[in-house]
Amino acid sequence: MKFFINFKTYRQGSGKKALRLLKKIEKANGKIIACLQTGDIHLSKKTKAEVWAQHADPINYGGNTGWILPENLKENGAKGVLINHSEHKTKDIGAIARRCKELKLKTMILAPNAKEVLRAKKYRPDYIGIEPPDLIGSKTKSVASRPKLITEAVKNAGRTPLVIGAGIKDKKDILAGKKLGAKGVLIASAVTTAKNPLKILKELTDNN
Repeated sequence: MKFFINFKTYRQGSGKKALRLLKKIEKANGKIIACLQTGDIHLSKKTKAEVWAQHADPINYGGNTGWILPENLKENGAKGVLINHSEHKTKDIGAIARRCKELKLKTMILAPNAKEVLRAKKYRPDYIGIEPPDLIGSKTKSVASRPKLITEAVKNAGRTPLVIGAGIKDKKDILAGKKLGAKGVLIASAVTTAKNPLKILKELTDNN
């Protein structure tokens, strides 16, 4: 299983605190990928952890004030990009995916349901993520509580590895997803805002 840790814009995952969290991630087990804010991508040069960006725009060099240039992300050390997270929806999924492919940046396209997984697959991303929006940040339920959704999403993703996210907080959620065919998990607050993120990470990644 691959573990994608989304730092979002949490205080605990921003700036100097982001670097501290990255150093803790380095000590955990398994393959962990940190998804950082654009302003923190440069921290990739201070960590052994693989760093991805949380978003990119389908632009080239030029007059694009305020937009996120994929070349800039790569130059600062990003290895991949999340596309179409429910907190940053975009109508330019295909264009962003193509720009990333041009630069050999890996991609994960996020989908809210199994039907949208089929749409995401046609853009040939490296991963497809399934995250029901209503479960993101949930304290009581996770995507693992919807096994039929995961099963259908895995089927629709075909050979593209499926990553599950939304409300994941313990190993039980991860094992449930793995049993249903998921190849990775996308986790945010359960790790990023934890009092002891390294302990949580080790528990989640043990034997995975």
